[in-house]
Amino acid sequence: MVRDMDGVREYGQVVDSSRLHDRDRLTRLFDTEFDALYRYCLARTGDTAAADDAASEAFTAAARLFAAGRGDEIDRPWLFVVARNRMVDQWRSQKRHERRLERLAQQPQPENRDHPQATSIIADHVLAALASLPERQRAALALRYLDECSVSEVADQLDITYQAAESLLARARRSFTQAWEHTDVS
Repeated sequence: MVRDMDGVREYGQVVDSSRLHDRDRLTRLFDTEFDALYRYCLARTGDTAAADDAASEAFTAAARLFAAGRGDEIDRPWLFVVARNRMVDQWRSQKRHERRLERLAQQPQPENRDHPQATSIIADHVLAALASLPERQRAALALRYLDECSVSEVADQLDITYQAAESLLARARRSFTQAWEHTDVS
């Protein structure tokens, strides 16, 4: 679990760019509120990683506002609302993922998936769906899922920010899902 400011994704970089007074205020806010915020998230998710992510993302959002000179907007209730919204986003994402898996499981499958012809059909389907995507989306998916790069590594490879990489990957996954559903490989 993240218990120090250096552990919050991007938190340190954003805080360094803010004014000294704001940095001290943000540090005090982190020291006094992170544990309570984490426990709030943990009670709702039941998952230490998800709770840590939601609490950390709330403080990352706070750090961005502090860096933009809008730190006076941030207080305990604001942090809890942001964390709650992050958890809702996680739940929605999880549900969408589960629905995709259910749709995939309901599609007719070749009789013997280990058979070379069945493997070839699936590979052709994946390649056709990938080929239909814009180049940048295709590159992001290849880096993330074929090369097994982290989101940070995808961002570095594509020379974009972490948030831009997350957004690009989300769009690419949606596009791939649509392409997969509409690609006919016979």
